[in-house]
Amino acid sequence: MTRYYSATAQDTTLTSSVTNSSTSIVVAATTGYPTSYPFILALDYNTSAEELVAVTNASGLTLTVTRAYNGTTAQTHAVGAVVRHVITAQDLTDAQNHYGLTSGVHGVTGSVVGTTDTQTLTNKTITGAVITGTNLTDSGNTFPSNLGNTFTVNAQTGITYTLVASDTNKLVTATNASAITVTIPAGVFSVGQSVNITQLGAGQVTFQGDGTSTVYSTPGVKLRAQYSIATVACIANNTFLLVGDLTA
Repeated sequence: MTRYYSATAQDTTLTSSVTNSSTSIVVAATTGYPTSYPFILALDYNTSAEELVAVTNASGLTLTVTRAYNGTTAQTHAVGAVVRHVITAQDLTDAQNHYGLTSGVHGVTGSVVGTTDTQTLTNKTITGAVITGTNLTDSGNTFPSNLGNTFTVNAQTGITYTLVASDTNKLVTATNASAITVTIPAGVFSVGQSVNITQLGAGQVTFQGDGTSTVYSTPGVKLRAQYSIATVACIANNTFLLVGDLTA
């Protein structure tokens, strides 16, 4: 339970007596008291009759209270009994317990994200100029060990090549003196996956579907020149967008 505090709350006194079953108390003043609830008061502060109560509402000088807070005992309190806004043992206990929690803290549902623990994260948005990691996976696809600096190369030297699932997030290099045809197949890639292809040789790279897949591109489906690069992005089921340094 969240409790509220004030550094400027002043001591006051009861202006009406309180029985051991009363659910409200009347005080002489509420100077500096918190304006949010609950907060804790000690009645008959620093005496053998001291009782802690949780203030749950206020109407002027009349305070609605929950009695016998934090293990104290509901007692009768006379007119003039000292009333003080206090911190309690429960506050310190809650803080100590909080230090040891691994889940359900700071309003977060689920486990706290650690820096060394092996954990599964769901529905997290990661932002930053450079994101690095080791063996990061998404739906079974392993990303490079350092997303900001490295990638995996699949070097192809033939005149035909059909993309495969393991090409996801890789750079496919096409190197041949003759023209090269790269086929983008259906039933291999999921929406959101992509592959980069570059032409390293003199042979021009042309992209095509496999008869079932659909490929959208402008101005054409060929890499423009040696060292040109393009990205094949799966944007819908068996549907691909080809973008990069292309020509008709």
